[in-house]
Amino acid sequence: MEMGVRHEAVAHSALFSHLSDAEAALLLRTSTVRQIQPGNALFHQGDAPETLFQIVEGLVRVTQINTEGEQITLRIMGPGDLCCVAAIRQQSYPATATALKDTTVLAWRGCTFIDMANQHPAIANNVLAIVGNRAHEMLQRATEMTGKCVSQRIAACLLRLSVQAGVTTRDGVHIEAPVTRTDLASMAGLTYFTVSRILSAWQKQGLVKSGRQRLTILNMPRIAEIAGPSLEQIAATASAAERRGGGHSRQR
Repeated sequence: MEMGVRHEAVAHSALFSHLSDAEAALLLRTSTVRQIQPGNALFHQGDAPETLFQIVEGLVRVTQINTEGEQITLRIMGPGDLCCVAAIRQQSYPATATALKDTTVLAWRGCTFIDMANQHPAIANNVLAIVGNRAHEMLQRATEMTGKCVSQRIAACLLRLSVQAGVTTRDGVHIEAPVTRTDLASMAGLTYFTVSRILSAWQKQGLVKSGRQRLTILNMPRIAEIAGPSLEQIAATASAAERRGGGHSRQR
């Protein structure tokens, strides 16, 4: 089983991209495989960042308690994602990561991973690229909060979720349960009722199919159009995944 898990880790991770066989083998050799049951946390906000996790299978919700004491969803993470990678050089994890379904991860001790990155520039470069992409996404989301209307913000979040937690079906891209409307509202910085109202309107227009435990994007090009031009790269990724059933948007 562990051999298959490690093969999947290499096949679907930016961390292993363009590494030599020896470097990939080093990462795998120094990792441990862990199984996380739904509802269990990989780590909690405020914990010392002793471990770095890469998701191999499953889904993880990353949440943060803000200064008002509210829990907000920052991101849904899937196979290939590194959880809070920037935290390994910080004093504490900035968020909590909780398994949404049965989840398999590779785990490295933080000090071991830092030593490997210091000794192998290709590993360090991959980590920098991942951190840079995350920072770009967070900046883009912050800009959306102030510069886009409600519909654009919801559409943008749907595009991101389609990449992070999408399953390609004959109808469109289904956002996997238990990702909820509450997650969508939190990620868009809106109320649950606002999101429900917009989704209901879009369902009447044939753009989405929304139920209590289901959300499917039926018309990806139109959702991308609503999101606006700044989301072109996300839209392209989502559309490509929908066509080929690849990436995080898996085919069913």
